[in-house]
Amino acid sequence: MPAYASSIAASLLMLATTAPTVVAAPVDAVDASTSSATHAPIPAGSMPLRMDASGRLQAQATLDGRGPLLLTVDTAATGTALSQAVAARLGLRAGADRQVVGGIGRADAQTVTVGRFHSDLFDLRNVPVLLLPQAQGDGILGMAPFAGGRIELDLRTPAMLYGPSGPTPEGFASVDGRVLHGILVVDIRIDEVTVQALVDTGAPYNVGNPALQAALGIVPGDPRLSPGGTFNDTFGRTRDVEQATLGRITLGGVSFARPTVRFADMPVFRALGLDDGPAMILGIGQLAQMGVIAIDFPRAQLQLRP
Repeated sequence: MPAYASSIAASLLMLATTAPTVVAAPVDAVDASTSSATHAPIPAGSMPLRMDASGRLQAQATLDGRGPLLLTVDTAATGTALSQAVAARLGLRAGADRQVVGGIGRADAQTVTVGRFHSDLFDLRNVPVLLLPQAQGDGILGMAPFAGGRIELDLRTPAMLYGPSGPTPEGFASVDGRVLHGILVVDIRIDEVTVQALVDTGAPYNVGNPALQAALGIVPGDPRLSPGGTFNDTFGRTRDVEQATLGRITLGGVSFARPTVRFADMPVFRALGLDDGPAMILGIGQLAQMGVIAIDFPRAQLQLRP
């Protein structure tokens, strides 16, 4: 078994503790309807990013003037999340409990409300923040503030740009999809199998569900399988997984040869209604083979440029 561990933060989903049904399906974050109601639309602009050891993009931000904090830019999250250690260091007082569906199971988490959430790109007020036992970097920056427009992630600089929704810019290949609870899902092809894929810059790797593994004809003991390392979720739970290197991933007019896909039964697939067929988390390790990736949320479109 490889010695490395992968923090799979994609697949957190908040449930209201007082209701039996899902009130939102933000991965790694809080209810999009709550967070989006607390601030005015942000203007177009840009901010520099950093890149962690796994290739995930991180933005600097302050909370109530304290920081800067490094928050992972997560396109499969709607709201903001912090590690409990960071919240304690900042003296944030925990509030209401929420039930969260994590990468491996369910757990309870608490929220806090931050008076001012600031970066070079945005300045938000009264933002609800989910507290997690573990998180990538200091926490997670989700997409709720940007849901009314288009984000562009330049992996070469790196930088994040935000602007209005509109036609696909020249030089970009586009893939149409749909937005489920604030998360962009696109249809892709893996070899000859059509797959519903979550576009997830917060996940370092591609992760396929058991239905995808079956559709590819990969059975237990298949020689294509090899140890895929250990996943740990934001609640400290771990799971050993297997992986396979496949022939090709195709997204519209873009294709990636010999992609590696790890296989796990992630609760997010069921929560988003994607467990009735092949589904996958399309991680930053795959997307980073492009120079620029963009999501136009109103148009439900993934855009890629070499």
